[in-house]
Amino acid sequence: MKTFIKSNLVKIGKGLSVGDLRALAQHEPENFVHKVQQGAEDGHLKLENLKDLRSLYQGLADVEVQVTAEVNGVQRTITSQAFPILTGTATIAQINDSYQAVETIGGELVTDFDDPKKVTTIAQISTLDKEVDEVAEREDFPEVGAEEEKVEIRHKKNGRKITFSVESILENELQDIVSRTNALGEIAAEWIEEQTLARVTDDTGSASSDAEPYVYRPAGTGTTLYSATANTPGTRAPLGNRITTNPFVDETDLENCRVRMATMLNNRGKRITIPRSMIKILVPDAIVGAVMKVLNSEYVSGVENEKSNWGPGGKWGIPAERVVSSPKLDDLSGSAWYYGAFQKQFKRKWKMRFEYVTLGSNTQAYLNSQIAFQARLAWDVEIGAVDYIYVLQCLSASTAPNDAR
Repeated sequence: MKTFIKSNLVKIGKGLSVGDLRALAQHEPENFVHKVQQGAEDGHLKLENLKDLRSLYQGLADVEVQVTAEVNGVQRTITSQAFPILTGTATIAQINDSYQAVETIGGELVTDFDDPKKVTTIAQISTLDKEVDEVAEREDFPEVGAEEEKVEIRHKKNGRKITFSVESILENELQDIVSRTNALGEIAAEWIEEQTLARVTDDTGSASSDAEPYVYRPAGTGTTLYSATANTPGTRAPLGNRITTNPFVDETDLENCRVRMATMLNNRGKRITIPRSMIKILVPDAIVGAVMKVLNSEYVSGVENEKSNWGPGGKWGIPAERVVSSPKLDDLSGSAWYYGAFQKQFKRKWKMRFEYVTLGSNTQAYLNSQIAFQARLAWDVEIGAVDYIYVLQCLSASTAPNDAR
């Protein structure tokens, strides 16, 4: 699920004319902020609905309002202008709409969490069993020990800003302003989606000439995630987690994944079991049709009256909603595909959720360049693999996706 961009204004306490808004901001600033916030939450206040920016600017640009805002998690009283409060809140609503309108799949492949640290260390506890089959009478029960396998997830800050001059406001260039505001939300959604897909596929880290950024960082060391070599990237993948020469053609390719996944070992050195409900198939748009044909076919293609284990009602059948696909994957590879429990393996860390800042005409920017309004959208997010045994990469030949480009 996507993250909504939120204003940092704290709510305090419905259409009004410019004169009404000016009087409200001057005499009842808390109520002014409340009405602006309420309008955005109700869906009535969006940038595209502010038809007369010129009049709003002329009526509100010189009105200072004290508002309670959240700054770095602390509520403070700050002084701002009524115009950027109104247009800023409307801009957030507009950005949210454009952000949500971008179709993405990244959220279905990761588990999101928040952590303000630049480097997050996640420890997985390995239980050390004594492998005692039976405890004899009067014998002490063996104590289970533990050790940690640590992985790191780092951070990556990004963001964009838009600037509107006094001239553009006075000339009421609403369509241009709305278009650029929509682009802010769309760009944010696409960058985060592309970053997420590049990490889940370990696009650079699992290339033949591997390089940063790596999605898998055990003990802080960048390590290739997908490998066809036995016991790589660790001994709990006895045959590796990359299957070469396994293009998606029919149900036998899925069977190859099931068989390979059954060789994976947990921290006790025992074979893992993954609930079927957690299994997803990640494919580029180029082959999603072939995948759906197999999963929707009750019988094995080309074999008379033989029911498919992977079709509807089959033992290994996977419903359509767990086939995850995007044309953006085709930019990484049009043939590589992935099978496994993605959300068990990949975590997406938000060091900073969407941060939104606006500046009004009482700033240095206005004095220097007659900038009436600026908005900045920033975020800090990175994706990391916390294990290597839950997702398989399948290649049509033996060439890593990054090498084929």
